[in-house]
Amino acid sequence: MKAAILGGGASGLACAIKLKNLMSDAEITVFEKLPLPGKKISATGNGRCNLSNFNMSSDFYNGDKKITDTVINNFSTIECMRFFSDLGMKLRDEDGRLYPYSMNANSVRDTLEIELKRLGITCVTGCKVQSLDSCENGYIVNKKEHFDTCVLALGGKAAKAHGTDGDGYKLLKELGIRYEPISPALVQIKTEESFVKELHGCRFHGVLFLRDERDTDDTPIKYAEGELLFTEYGISGIPAMQLSGDVARMTARGEKPKLNICFTPDLGLSDINNYLGRQIDRYGENCGPEILYGIMSKKIAETVFRISDGDINKIALNIISLPLTAIGTNSWNDAQVTRGGVGAEELKDGSLETKKHENLFICGELLNVDGLCGGYNLHFAWGSGIKVAEEIAEKHGIEIVREIFD
Repeated sequence: MKAAILGGGASGLACAIKLKNLMSDAEITVFEKLPLPGKKISATGNGRCNLSNFNMSSDFYNGDKKITDTVINNFSTIECMRFFSDLGMKLRDEDGRLYPYSMNANSVRDTLEIELKRLGITCVTGCKVQSLDSCENGYIVNKKEHFDTCVLALGGKAAKAHGTDGDGYKLLKELGIRYEPISPALVQIKTEESFVKELHGCRFHGVLFLRDERDTDDTPIKYAEGELLFTEYGISGIPAMQLSGDVARMTARGEKPKLNICFTPDLGLSDINNYLGRQIDRYGENCGPEILYGIMSKKIAETVFRISDGDINKIALNIISLPLTAIGTNSWNDAQVTRGGVGAEELKDGSLETKKHENLFICGELLNVDGLCGGYNLHFAWGSGIKVAEEIAEKHGIEIVREIFD
């Protein structure tokens, strides 16, 4: 059996290694357009590679829940640990997040690459897949080589510098496979207000709320808490990243979603009013932004005081719910992942094999699944690649034996 894996990223490498372990006589070729496979892996987790998370459920994913469940129910965090342990890689747990023991993402990439060589898997680098043609008994890659089975693991459109520039969607169109519209996710948010430029570089712990501009009630669509960062163009930090996929979709429709920042997540309006009352008693009725120095940085305090016109009631409201207007996100080059892609309706039930083309499988970011920060996207990449490998092996009569972990 000859298998072509188009794309040498996380999902493609996991698929190749698992398939070779299941079918030692299989001839497997990985096609990667960059000089080295797995370049994007080296950039994940700020160079540390957060490769999974013990707090694993479909609640941490956007997109097609059916596909998400198919993958993560097949590949748990413990199974992820076993996969890397079998490669000789030690891991460490930091508050439920799994990292390589070295805390260096290159360790993961290097381990995967050397495993390809150890197993005798062919990796053709510097080779862009220009065409994929289906024939009676398989597929022909770049009008040259025939394969019995083909796996699309070309990644999405985010982070072009790491090899994912949307090539896979062109192939999907040519193969007649539908996919949900794509947009950047896990990316910085742009806002309309000019005062954010004054706060460029200011970090703080807070909660970011996302609301629909058309909603009249106060219920947020989503919210996220953590370290936030004001930038020249808007807002960054993990909470902004978590909400950015929704912001990108909404602004693409011409909407201007509302954002609100709470600078004091554990203090309500009454707490803030009491605090401000005590500060006024301390500094006098004609006090300035110094009344806020005890709960926020000087630069943020001065801006909040100014845009509130020194009005105590406005100040209190802006502390717990500073309004911003989202006008978009940064570009694909800054995005970490892609939202959108191939949904379950294009795949066989409970499978990652396409309905329209026998022995053609899809894994990784081309699928309509994107996760939150915290190792969820890499976990899905490993898991979807391994799921495809197991499906291919099962089609060739290999029984998949699963261990039961307590």
